[in-house]
Amino acid sequence: MRNTVTAYLLWCFWFLGFAGIHRFYLGKPLTGLIWFFSWGVFGIGQIIDLLMIPWMVEEQNFKYRALYGLTPAAEISPFQTISIAPESDTHIILKLLKDNIEVTLADCVLATEKDVQTVKDLLLQMQRDELIEIGNRESDGVVVYRMV
Repeated sequence: MRNTVTAYLLWCFWFLGFAGIHRFYLGKPLTGLIWFFSWGVFGIGQIIDLLMIPWMVEEQNFKYRALYGLTPAAEISPFQTISIAPESDTHIILKLLKDNIEVTLADCVLATEKDVQTVKDLLLQMQRDELIEIGNRESDGVVVYRMV
């Protein structure tokens, strides 16, 4: 993400003979070279850029957000912590089944940390959605759940 203050500070390099540095920062290298070798199009382009910098920063940030699939609300500053949404119970059980051939109700209750009735209801819904199948373990007859 680009910053307007930084762009203005780079614009000030014009006073030191380095016009157009802000354009490189804002993703416009071709016009940055033109500005650099023509002293900001003889100062006129540099003065116009003084007014255009906020728009150019927003344009560059829009391209960045579009490229990485971010929305303005999804921007993250370096000082923010990222909170990741918890996985759904369905995903937890499917991952458990991916790692194990079959699981029991107790395995699912421990993995999801939900009460028994909630997990039973979820397992029945997953069976109706054809994500899992319910059967019995041959060795001891315990009810087990397998991924379809």
